[in-house]
Amino acid sequence: NSNETGSDLDSPALATSRAIIVGLILGAFILFAIVGNILVILSVACNRHLRIPTNYFIINLAIADLLLSFTVLPFSATLEVLGYWVLGRIFCDIWAAVDVLCCTASILSLCAISIDRYIGVRYSLQYPTLVTRRRAILALLGVWVLSMVISIGPLLGWKEPAPQDDRECRITEEPFYALFSSLGSFYIPLIVILVMYCRVYIVAKRTTRNLEAGVMKEMSNSKELTLRIHYKHVHEDSLNNTKSKGHNPRNSLAFKLLKFSREKKAAKTLGIVVGMFILCWLPFFIVLPLGSLFSALKPPETIFKVIFWLGYFNSCLNPIIYPCSSKEFKRAFIQILRCQCHRRKQ
Repeated sequence: NSNETGSDLDSPALATSRAIIVGLILGAFILFAIVGNILVILSVACNRHLRIPTNYFIINLAIADLLLSFTVLPFSATLEVLGYWVLGRIFCDIWAAVDVLCCTASILSLCAISIDRYIGVRYSLQYPTLVTRRRAILALLGVWVLSMVISIGPLLGWKEPAPQDDRECRITEEPFYALFSSLGSFYIPLIVILVMYCRVYIVAKRTTRNLEAGVMKEMSNSKELTLRIHYKHVHEDSLNNTKSKGHNPRNSLAFKLLKFSREKKAAKTLGIVVGMFILCWLPFFIVLPLGSLFSALKPPETIFKVIFWLGYFNSCLNPIIYPCSSKEFKRAFIQILRCQCHRRKQ
């Protein structure tokens, strides 16, 4: 692993300097990922109004990223700094399996989020009855079970022969497992995510157009009704009128508009999360199967390392996206950083 670009006297000093710089950068990155994802989890745990099924999926995503930051990244960084593996063959296999487990759980969580957002936008009024706490938890259990099924293969022997040198540790490039894990961990969930967000976009655009035109169509008792909406004053007037007449506010146009607006905003925020995930992980999941099936297409080691760590970089992006895109998460982050934790009902 030595570079013969300088004199023998310079090489050790250069290697040490490089190791220190890389170690500091990766250490800061890992620390940021850990703190950021803990903030996301605490934001929901400490704020009752954030404890909704949609945010259960966000917490699950943060847990997967946090688990990756705690159990995988420190050893990946050590391997990067030292240039060799120091913990033996068995722990190398476990490390690689946990790596696949966490990354798979992340994208399957995003897949669940995309389905949740489609239901939220398409059926905004029925959403609370369709996506209950129990169903959300069952979906999350399914995410982890499926992630374990995909990641456990190499531990059961589905891998290429181990290198003779125990100081060498890398993810398995056995062609069929690389193809299987790429499909199960990335491409199939990615197709689901893209289909769901395309449908979210179509529904949101159509509904927004109807609202701006002053017309919303609803299906009620199998008959189509046309409801005229005075868009500028609906948030105030419609809600006041329904309350004064004794109508259920849940049936008012103001409530329906508010629900749709919230679901649309949540879909936008989570759309950014999905977009960043794709940008970070797509290069890796292109290179891995192609490189394992066709050795001529393997990139140089340095490029592969950059692509590999680009995927890891995604673990610290979400804690930046949430407060930038959501005022509620921004408020929650500030409260936690000021050591304020509001558990009471608001």
